[in-house]
Amino acid sequence: MTGKKTGFFIPVSALIFLMILSDVSIGFQMNEEIVIPPDAHPKAMEALKVLGPGRGALTLQAKVLGIEGVISGISARSEKIKMALKDLGAEETDTDYVIELEGDVLFDFDKASIRGDAEASLRKVGEVIRAFDHAVTITGHTDAKGAEAYNLELSRDRAESVRDWLVENDGVDAHTITTDGRGESEPTAPNSHPDGTDNPEGRQKNRRVEIRVRK
Repeated sequence: MTGKKTGFFIPVSALIFLMILSDVSIGFQMNEEIVIPPDAHPKAMEALKVLGPGRGALTLQAKVLGIEGVISGISARSEKIKMALKDLGAEETDTDYVIELEGDVLFDFDKASIRGDAEASLRKVGEVIRAFDHAVTITGHTDAKGAEAYNLELSRDRAESVRDWLVENDGVDAHTITTDGRGESEPTAPNSHPDGTDNPEGRQKNRRVEIRVRK
């Protein structure tokens, strides 16, 4: 190499830091020691004076590590929510995630109290709700066995029980949740066969709680 270079040497990592602070733009190779032109020196020194004796290195490093940690945490949580939605069999619309839980999984026959073995499913529902932190609608449905008025009341009670469990046991904000009951009015399967005989499988599908989580 011919000719004499003027200036001083500084590691690349330090150079990048100084360039950010002093708005100096210099061409360099990342695997080399860099020669900084003399006219860059005053700006770099002024930037370091502003930072004080600590030179700001530890603060900057802490901030970078903090940002990386946040990004990593968001990515991990996103994957966890995706898995929860998949496990719950959620369907996605343009505006909502729709989760349907079988009534027989959540409740004993003709009851509105949450079963103990329903906790795992409800925990996943809670994860989804808290992740989006948007409006949630919980709607109870029944089959057509029994009086219509009774089924309507039971469906409302069941929707409220799901809400109460999520609030009390999973930290969901009660103010984000609206509950409703539709009784037997919105079946997803026939309650009886064409010949009029009972259809237990169809009735089982109709006993359900629908949870809509706004995106």
